[in-house]
Amino acid sequence: MQPVQLSLLPDQVPALPPDLLAQLPPSQVSAAITLLARLIAQAATSAGMQVGDE
Repeated sequence: MQPVQLSLLPDQVPALPPDLLAQLPPSQVSAAITLLARLIAQAATSAGMQVGDE
């Protein structure tokens, strides 16, 4: 294997995705955020953590 100069490699930063959140109906965004918060709280509880512990 031959060494490669990093400065010669093309930029690997992908283009920014379109603002998908702005394209969704607000009620669906709210429902998704609520569901995600519940899942995080359940995972924390099952791991023996209490909400607010750090």
